[in-house]
Amino acid sequence: MKLYHFTSSNHVQGCLRDGITLGMMPVLQDGKIGVIPGWQWLTANPSFQQEWANSEFSFLPYDRTECRLTVVILKSARKNLFRWLDICDKLPAYPGLNDFGDPENWYVFRGRIKAGWIRKVDLKNGENGRQAMQNV
Repeated sequence: MKLYHFTSSNHVQGCLRDGITLGMMPVLQDGKIGVIPGWQWLTANPSFQQEWANSEFSFLPYDRTECRLTVVILKSARKNLFRWLDICDKLPAYPGLNDFGDPENWYVFRGRIKAGWIRKVDLKNGENGRQAMQNV
């Protein structure tokens, strides 16, 4: 299954080297916001215009959609891949999370997405990401 993971140029080399490993699920427990590590976020929407990355929702000093990674989840690993809307009500996920974009396109993968599953890197400015990263 082909999906996409968006990240910044600060993080793309780590993804290419180690895989996608740093994803977290925001949760609300006992009135406090926290995170559960080990959940990698993916989308079926290839557009660089991701609603969840709107600067209104993020105070990060970098563009979280600068790089688009095309990821192919192997059949043997799909037991760890979940369509977000199918499981969001079964997890202690932050209840307002679905307000941040287009959750009908979201998937979460429990565990590590191996570097070899990343088939392509595209940069928002139109460059081929793997080639651009090699030139750095």
